[in-house]
Amino acid sequence: MMGSVVAAGSPPPLQLFCLAHAGGTSMLYRRWSQLVPTGVQVVPLELPGHGARRALPAPTQWPALIDDVCDEWRARRNPALPFAVFGHSMGALVGLELLHALRARGMGSAVWFGASASVAPDCRIRETHWLDCTLDQMIDKLRALGGTPEQLLADRDLIGFLMPTLRADFHLCGTYSLQFGARGGSGTSAAAATREPLDCPLAVLTGRDDPATARAEDVVRWRSQTLGAFARHRFDGGHFYLDGAPAPVLACIVDSLTKALAQPPQEASARLPEGEAWIQ
Repeated sequence: MMGSVVAAGSPPPLQLFCLAHAGGTSMLYRRWSQLVPTGVQVVPLELPGHGARRALPAPTQWPALIDDVCDEWRARRNPALPFAVFGHSMGALVGLELLHALRARGMGSAVWFGASASVAPDCRIRETHWLDCTLDQMIDKLRALGGTPEQLLADRDLIGFLMPTLRADFHLCGTYSLQFGARGGSGTSAAAATREPLDCPLAVLTGRDDPATARAEDVVRWRSQTLGAFARHRFDGGHFYLDGAPAPVLACIVDSLTKALAQPPQEASARLPEGEAWIQ
């Protein structure tokens, strides 16, 4: 039985692991299971300090975070099925590092990776002030990103309650360049600079009105992160375009998964030209 998304072809059964944005929770993907073909198992991964794992401290260092995400992935992994990964904003960075960590540990490779609402890793800007930022600075950042109702931003007690998690997440995003070889100079990791790209198809999804991904050249640089096929897809909306109309986004993802699973293994690792999909 199909959900509400109508796709030209349905992929074989697989697990789609999903990662949310900074400060976000698995609730971002609450409707996806009802909108995708039954064979696609949507598996949100909750980070420490978020959602149902709110009682745990939010990590402020990438190695600790990725170790935890690997454990969560392994606990929910069905080895009988292929798997894919989708990450939104900060989740795109977490997803990329998860895939590299799984490969390095001999735990398998994804058939597809979707990076949403994020510039390429080597185009990120260094920001080291988030652990000490003020409440007003955080509110200004959330307002600039959009997606948070103004009445919630006006609730200073609520934002104050969320500050430890928000600070940790934005710190991770701001210091990613120092540890994984993105723009930032002296902190570049030698291991990251020499590691092999992924070999699965990689799709980048962005909102047309998202200022965070307004520079097209910073988005298409994701192409260098894989030896597989690359495609860019744009949708109506801003940084949180996923919330507006998930059906077109999921139709695109399901179509991409179907094509990825249909590729012979030797084609998955071949460099293919960039594709450009325009979703109206």
